[in-house]
Amino acid sequence: MKGFITNIQRMSIHDGPGIRSTIFLKGCNLRCKWCHNPETWSMKPQLQYIEDKCIHCFSCITVCEYEVLSIDSNRLSIHRERCTDCGKCTERCTSGALAWIGKEVDSSDIIHEILQDLIYYQKSGGGITLSGGEPLQQKRFCVRYSPKMPGT
Repeated sequence: MKGFITNIQRMSIHDGPGIRSTIFLKGCNLRCKWCHNPETWSMKPQLQYIEDKCIHCFSCITVCEYEVLSIDSNRLSIHRERCTDCGKCTERCTSGALAWIGKEVDSSDIIHEILQDLIYYQKSGGGITLSGGEPLQQKRFCVRYSPKMPGT
């Protein structure tokens, strides 16, 4: 079973009791004004720009044949409506200022990763938190890897 996530935050202590792994899922149709993770709204990967990491070489601009990236007042601007998700700009970006948010993962890979922290869950009364996005957007994927953990 495949699903879309942004990342897995390990050793989380703010999303439930004990030590937890928080799995941030992609996809949400609610669009809450107070949302802390708007990058999770779309179900598909999205181009992210972290200005603080940018070294202003702007070599990413030269590889994009669709003019998705431009310089506006010495800042990089992204014209997302033109983007074809080819990834050439992120490959060219050596500073990590441009990156993709979100990836498709297999449920068995998620299970393998979170079971590495099983001892922490058992000792602290912790576990797994599904966050997002909205986990119900990927209900089948979430149910697939949420059996009772051994020893908990």
